[in-house]
Amino acid sequence: MSDYLNYPEHTVKRNGIKVSWLNFANKELAELGASIAKYNAVIAVSRGYDFGYNYPSEITPEEDGTYTVCVP
Repeated sequence: MSDYLNYPEHTVKRNGIKVSWLNFANKELAELGASIAKYNAVIAVSRGYDFGYNYPSEITPEEDGTYTVCVP
């Protein structure tokens, strides 16, 4: 059985009911985090997890120049 990958260094983590959101200092880290989120989401789905309306790996640019990634 595959193990989840760890995310790169992030500045803030917000936890939700079905997903969490990690805030990254730059776009490169956010893109790396998004690719890991996609990989981890495939594992979670194969184990029967439902993310509801959330989309793990989605990157949202923030007003302060950071990037937020939806993660499983």
